[in-house]
Amino acid sequence: MRPSVWQAMAVGLLAVWSFLSVAKVGRAETVDWIVAVVNDDVILNSELQRRVEDVVKAAGHLHNAAPLGPADALRKEVLRQMIRDKLTAQEVARLKITVTDSEVEEALASIQSANNMSRQQLEAMLQREGRSLEQFKKMIRQDMERARLIERVLKSKTLITDEQVQSALSREVRSPEEERHLAVIFLAAPKAPEARQAVRLKAQEILNRIRQGENFADLARAYSQGPEAQNGGDIGTIKAKNMVPALEQATRNLEPGQVSDVLESADGFYIIKLLDAKRPKLGEVDERVKEKVRQELFRMEVNRKYDQWIRDLEAKSYIQIHLDPPTSGS
Repeated sequence: MRPSVWQAMAVGLLAVWSFLSVAKVGRAETVDWIVAVVNDDVILNSELQRRVEDVVKAAGHLHNAAPLGPADALRKEVLRQMIRDKLTAQEVARLKITVTDSEVEEALASIQSANNMSRQQLEAMLQREGRSLEQFKKMIRQDMERARLIERVLKSKTLITDEQVQSALSREVRSPEEERHLAVIFLAAPKAPEARQAVRLKAQEILNRIRQGENFADLARAYSQGPEAQNGGDIGTIKAKNMVPALEQATRNLEPGQVSDVLESADGFYIIKLLDAKRPKLGEVDERVKEKVRQELFRMEVNRKYDQWIRDLEAKSYIQIHLDPPTSGS
């Protein structure tokens, strides 16, 4: 990362702060220290610790949150994000991107309206979370500034063409309106592990016989305990949007005549054959589906460009990291 005129100033500031961070002469107790220098800004350990505590508290409110991992790894990841926030704020200042007080108030009113909350209710909620209304407004302002920065440097230069949308649809080759004519072999299975394993092996044996050339319908009539077994397991035509997710996923990439792997459910095991499929031509795909694909491609491309943009910004910025507290002799 390149040094600059203010690099010496930042290092000097770091040394001064390290000296002042000792609580009392002759004691090794550390009150605070600079954990990162980001160009001409600094991040204090106390700031990092508060952010880590906020992340842990937020995760505690999410029932399905993934484990946060080791404390050291979390601390490093949070600091990494704080450094990126500093770099973004510096770019906002450099490009003179501004958000007015009235725009912040409009955004705040929209948040209240969307959550059906009065100003008093919002303030009470923030107080329970240990935040003030002014802090919340500051966060809104920063979010709006960041959005305008991304709009200026990334979104305005990002275009998703019709060809890209068509290509994505072609890769999916699927529309909610697609109709699939299916046949099913179902083997019921008990909950007991050993008995269930025996049924699983039987289903796999049937699948192997199908793939070796035996007739699916004959095997369905002989073994299936599911619907339409006597008709070769033929359950008719179903629209993709009406299928349960597991069945839709299992048959999405099949071509007519192909069979799925053995699928397990709470009740037993399935083998699915795609007898036929009516797939709308790309031009016939619902415009809402196309627009959803376009938006998703746009989001992915902006995220990709942002990641590259922030990496480039990191590479050409002066960044020093000091996660460990300074010693009394430093």
